[in-house]
This record gives sequence, structure tokens and C-alpha cells, in this order.
Amino acid sequence: MQEFLKKPGFMVQSGTLGADLSYLLAVVFTVLFLVAWWMAKKGQGTRHHKLIFVSAVSMVVYFVAYYYARSLGVLALEGKEGFGGPPEVYTSVFLPVLYTHLTLVTLGLIMVPYMILEGFRACDKVNGDYVLKPGELKADPKKFTRIWLWILGVWVVVEVLCLLAGKSWQAQLAYFLIIMTIAGVVGLEKLIEKWLPDGAQRHRIVGRGTMVLFALILCTSTATYLMLYVIYPLKAATG
Repeated sequence: MQEFLKKPGFMVQSGTLGADLSYLLAVVFTVLFLVAWWMAKKGQGTRHHKLIFVSAVSMVVYFVAYYYARSLGVLALEGKEGFGGPPEVYTSVFLPVLYTHLTLVTLGLIMVPYMILEGFRACDKVNGDYVLKPGELKADPKKFTRIWLWILGVWVVVEVLCLLAGKSWQAQLAYFLIIMTIAGVVGLEKLIEKWLPDGAQRHRIVGRGTMVLFALILCTSTATYLMLYVIYPLKAATG
């Protein structure tokens, strides 16, 4: 998979196929989320629900597969991103943008499943159409406890299997981050329901915040792509 992603790209001469696909899909997913948000503003609940669900599931699958294949977070720690610019720009500009992008992506992976689950809980079907229902929306504390125990159990089993299989610490870290992402989705609900007890209001406000988050992901993705393959490509640095 890594060899396939490293093939020459189609957007710029110094780019790679993986980088080009990553950036284009980031644009596509952002546009789809904005369209789904516009549908919600127009009161098209069912169309919004379907588009956001398909887009969100596709995005999560893509991000998990892509970042696992490229190991971009690990490469950042090892300094192997292929940045061809001056060391001071790499340290003071590129790495902060890259780390910000990875942080925003992680938050996005938490917010997407949260918004889907919260959307199901905050809606009713009226004449076959999804409509947000006003009123207090809280989860059962006992269910939360059981979910946390299941997450803890899954994490322990995964860590034991990784140790028995002799997996690297990077692989163990990746699995830990996946489990923490799931835990973050669960914990986020308990935190936000205290701040915004009304389910419909919660979905609207947090939904707008999530749209801003994905716009920032696109901005940092664009900045990273430009610095790596347009402004400071590695070939330019090596002659």
C-alpha cells in the first residue's frame, strides 16, 4: 500500500498519488459536509441525515486506512515527511501546522461519530421526515458505566494481543489512539449534555462547531500540501 501511495501524483510534478488523493478527498468531504449543513438549514432533515451519515462513515474509513498506511504521525516524529525547505521553516512553521492538522483530524474523528449518534437521539420521524425534537436529552448513567467497562476491556485485550504478537510501540500507540477516540466520543456526550441539556439546541450548536472544525482541517491540509509539494518540495532541496 505504501508503495502505491508513493507513486507520482497528478496535481503537481513533485506530489505523490497518496498526497493528491488525500487532499482531494479532504476537499470532497468538506464540501459534502457543507452541503449537508445547508440541507439542515433548509429544513431538509432526512436528506441531511442520509448525506451526513454516508459522508461521515466514508471519511472515517478513509482517514483510518490512509493514516495507518502512511503512518504520517510516526513519520513526523522521525522527521521523514519529505520536507525540502530550510530547517528553521521546518521547525517553526511546518511541524506546528502538521501537528495542528493531526490534532484537528483526531478531534474530527471524535466529533463525527458523536454527531451521528446524537443526531439519532435528538430526532423524531414526523411524516417520514427526520425532525429535531426540543427538550432535555440525557443518557442513562448505568449505560455509560457499562460502555466504559467495555472500552477498558477491549483496550486490555488489544494490548495483550499486541504484546503476544510482538507488535511495535507505534502499532500499540495506533491501537491505543483508536480506543481513546472511541472513549472520547462516549465522554464527550456526558460533558456536552451538562452544557447543553436541550437535544435540538445541542445538535445545532455543536453541528456548527463541527463544520468550523472541518473547515480548519481543510485549511491545515492545504497548508501542509503546499509546503510539502509546491513551496518546499524535497526534489528542489536535493537539486
